[in-house]
Amino acid sequence: MARRTREEHPRDVPFRSVRSLRFWLIAAAVLALLAVGNGAAATVVTRGQVHDSTTVLNDHLRPAQTAAQRLLTAYVDEETGQRGFVLTGKDSFLEPYRVGVRRAAKLEAQLADLLRGRRGALTLLADVKAAAVAWRTNVEAEVATVRARGPEAVRNEARQRKDKVVFDALRERLDALQVEMEKLVGDEVARLGAAQRNVELAMMVAVALALLALAATVTLLHFSLTRPLGRLMGQLEAVSSGEYDRRIDASGPEEVRLMAEAAEKMRMSVVDRSAELVAAQHELSVHTERQRVAADLHDTTIQRLFGLGLKLSALASQRAELAGTLNSLIDEADGIIRELRQMIFEMNEDAIRANAAARDEGTDQTGRTDLASQELPASDGTAPSRSKP
Repeated sequence: MARRTREEHPRDVPFRSVRSLRFWLIAAAVLALLAVGNGAAATVVTRGQVHDSTTVLNDHLRPAQTAAQRLLTAYVDEETGQRGFVLTGKDSFLEPYRVGVRRAAKLEAQLADLLRGRRGALTLLADVKAAAVAWRTNVEAEVATVRARGPEAVRNEARQRKDKVVFDALRERLDALQVEMEKLVGDEVARLGAAQRNVELAMMVAVALALLALAATVTLLHFSLTRPLGRLMGQLEAVSSGEYDRRIDASGPEEVRLMAEAAEKMRMSVVDRSAELVAAQHELSVHTERQRVAADLHDTTIQRLFGLGLKLSALASQRAELAGTLNSLIDEADGIIRELRQMIFEMNEDAIRANAAARDEGTDQTGRTDLASQELPASDGTAPSRSKP
């Protein structure tokens, strides 16, 4: 029986062309890294916003707010010292005024540095300085008048109203600066709160993305690796349990498909060998049966016919009146013997050819009996010589 080739077993459904296992693992890792990286980046950005707002609030706005309050106190101290000097004419009352002037100058310089880049607040600070210059000009004039003419020279109501109007203008500028500082601080506190909420949201999003990445990775590995491997293992177990007709056609990553192809080749080889073995066993049984029949014909039938011919020859020599009839029977027996020997010879030839074919295919055909080599009774193809009447 001719061996079946690989081409005689085309696949019903070709393997799907998919990526390799390395590709899916890299894709899962990239997905996880992207999710974690985006969450981390968002967290870092929002934390940076919190840090910036905290820095601005603690290093600039709150110190500026405190400096503005202290600036108001410094000008109030100046105004108190100026009033004491105007009322008493004593130079000791001007000490708070002088200290207030120095302190106000330092606070204004500090505010200018802390409010750098904030145009609205700097404009209000400039208005405060301008109003302070106008008020101090008026104060210096009063101080000179008191020193020259005494406190009575500046105690008229008109001059006092003018002093009040000038200082109230300065006080209004200081109040406007205070309001602006409170507004700046409030805005920055609101930004800080929003940044902190963004941090919390970013962390929640990062956790959600990480969980989604984990779920996507598990799902991806399940459909691209676990399920194809499970299907392949099921097919291999079925084949190993004896279901050799079940085709192995697992899909999935390239590595799984390669394993499935190798297993399918082994299965086809086992099926081919099994078919060849069954065919060889069938041929062996047929040839064995033929040999048995040939042996029976040789050992029993031909010998009996040969013995019958001998008996007929002996009877013909004894009964001359039956010689003609007996001789025809003897001739017929000789023909039957020749035909049987020809049949046995053909059976032996078939057995010889079968053995040669089995040796060519590597199949062990031992145990056969070559009937052609068996010793047959020596004869020239006829029954024993008969006696003529």
